[in-house]
Amino acid sequence: MITQLIKKAKHTAVTLRFSILAIFVTLLCVAMLSLITVMHIRLTQNMPKVALQLMYQTSRAAFHMLEVEINKLENVETKIQASKDLLELGVINPDNQALLTNYAVDLIKQESKAFPSLTSFYWADNTGNFIMAQRQTDGTLLSETIDRRTATPTTTITYYDSQGKTIKSAITNNAAYDPRTTPWYLAAETAKQMTWLPIYHSNLTQTLGTSVTIPITKNHTIVGAISFNLQLNALRNLVEAAKISPHGSVFIVNQQGQLIAFPGLVQYTQPTLLNIHQLSAFPWVSQAFDQFIKTKQSEFFLYNNKIKYVASFNLLLKAGTHEWFYGAIAPERDFTKDLRRDYLITMIAAFTTLFISIAIVSNLVSRVVHPLKNITKEIQKIKDFDLTEHAPILSRIKEINYISEALVAMKQGLRSFQKYVPASLVRQLIKVGEAAHVGGEKKPLAILFSDIQNFTAISEHMSPDQLMQHICEYFDALSQIISAQHGTIDKYIGDAIMVFWGAPLPNANSCHQAATAALLCVKKLQILNTQWRAEGKPALVTRFGIHAGEAIVGNLGSSERLNYTAIGDAVNLASRLESINKTYGTHIIVSAAVYQTIKNQFVLRMLDYVTLKGKEEATYIYELITDSFSQPPYDVKTYTALFETGFSMYQNKRWDNAVQYFTQCQAIYPEDTIATLFIQRCDQLKSNPPPQDWNGIWHLKEK
Repeated sequence: MITQLIKKAKHTAVTLRFSILAIFVTLLCVAMLSLITVMHIRLTQNMPKVALQLMYQTSRAAFHMLEVEINKLENVETKIQASKDLLELGVINPDNQALLTNYAVDLIKQESKAFPSLTSFYWADNTGNFIMAQRQTDGTLLSETIDRRTATPTTTITYYDSQGKTIKSAITNNAAYDPRTTPWYLAAETAKQMTWLPIYHSNLTQTLGTSVTIPITKNHTIVGAISFNLQLNALRNLVEAAKISPHGSVFIVNQQGQLIAFPGLVQYTQPTLLNIHQLSAFPWVSQAFDQFIKTKQSEFFLYNNKIKYVASFNLLLKAGTHEWFYGAIAPERDFTKDLRRDYLITMIAAFTTLFISIAIVSNLVSRVVHPLKNITKEIQKIKDFDLTEHAPILSRIKEINYISEALVAMKQGLRSFQKYVPASLVRQLIKVGEAAHVGGEKKPLAILFSDIQNFTAISEHMSPDQLMQHICEYFDALSQIISAQHGTIDKYIGDAIMVFWGAPLPNANSCHQAATAALLCVKKLQILNTQWRAEGKPALVTRFGIHAGEAIVGNLGSSERLNYTAIGDAVNLASRLESINKTYGTHIIVSAAVYQTIKNQFVLRMLDYVTLKGKEEATYIYELITDSFSQPPYDVKTYTALFETGFSMYQNKRWDNAVQYFTQCQAIYPEDTIATLFIQRCDQLKSNPPPQDWNGIWHLKEK
């Protein structure tokens, strides 16, 4: 079977284009895959090294910022030792509470400028005497002294400004506070040496805090203790500001796993410090801490939820039995994104090179077959009756050039034919695969007729050549507007145009498009007439009539020649509407059927209640004014209300009342011809009263 396949493959013919492309693509693919394989191996080897190196650099930068603050914390040990020496050597007599208070206030004032984290100083002796100096959140100072040396213990509270000047002082007999029962005093008494208190919540600063406490001895006996109290908000702010990577975190944790600072974590509202294992939203952080405690590695990798992280830990502070660790953790991709991007760019470049190379070879091969493909496309366009001009199809092969020239000639002939037949009709015939034949069907249409005012007089004053050029320019302008509104131009009748909407393809917006086309034609002619007058040519003022109804539409004519047209009473009615514009001095008149369809989208006004020539049934007729409700040429709403009231009076033979309303209409629209016409009618009917059974219908004689 394999032998048969090989034999079959040997005798299988392939195109030259396929052969060249297959060889070229195979060679390029082998080269590209080799390059990508080497790059992938190197990327896999280098990414961990790069991630560790960048983590070391970024975490060390953040660590150094924290170290500055930690060094200040550690310097507190030196400062509290100095205060202990002053008290034990008698330089400051603790029995002189005023002197010790001044010392404490001055110490806090001076030290808090360089080290804002130092917030207060406590001193107490074994008899319960107590001195406290602290910096308030607004920068002012406060001292509190409890004196139990007298029969009645007293408490003195003094307030100072930021410069240490006394503002006010108050003495009370309330000495309920006993410093000897506080954690800081008991810690100094128990340790018998300098010691650090565990992290606690500071009610004064609403932050986490800690204290350094040291006992005061005399003759090897503890007689008191000092405490320097610190807030840790500066550490928290530094942790918040530290950014090692877009998705990385920096934090401070003690050896028990209690969080001292973590981005976005506010702890002073909690009763106890949050443990790192309680960070449910950051499970990789607790996982990294556990691995650090277990292995004591300062830098390592870990996986959490299929994401690879790189972590770094360093000892930040060791104070007595307390150890604080600085931790940093981030996804490896934060540090290797540049490598991955370069890898991706290289792959894109390799694939781009492949595709460009294939395109170049393909283009060279296509120089022969491409012209034939273009000719095929143009023939397909002709099938769809798309006769737009195309660029010349050139080739070095003579036969292809002959076909191209024949195609151009055929398109030119069909374009000439298209001017006699609606293109949409031809496309429909092509679509259904039928030949044109005599016949028609009833369809709902919107029909528009146009006619030029006084065209006969205009034609008498122009030479035939000038007249034809002028009227063709006119027809071209209006035809473009009608085509843009999807109208089917039935025919040009002298200076008139007959257009319908709704055939050969159905149109749900036929009335709207017919009305829009008429308004746009009027606007376009206003511009053209101004231009023509300036050129010494006559203006072509045009009247329009629009009606909607059923008409027979189809191919009319003989077996030799057909005309796609519409016939019927609806067509005649549209023609009558156009002609009666001259009676009313209007430009666009529409029937009641059109009015009912477009009245909410266009501004119209009622003209009359009439019977048209050749019709027995009366109908209302309307003038189409504009499609802009916001900018009508006059107050149409008020005018219409007055006119309709006057028209009702007119129909009821109340001539004088009708004239009053029509006169008010003239005041609103001085150029109006309709109100003037009805005033004349009222005067005429008043002088020559109509029959008793007259119902207000006006019988028009115009065709």
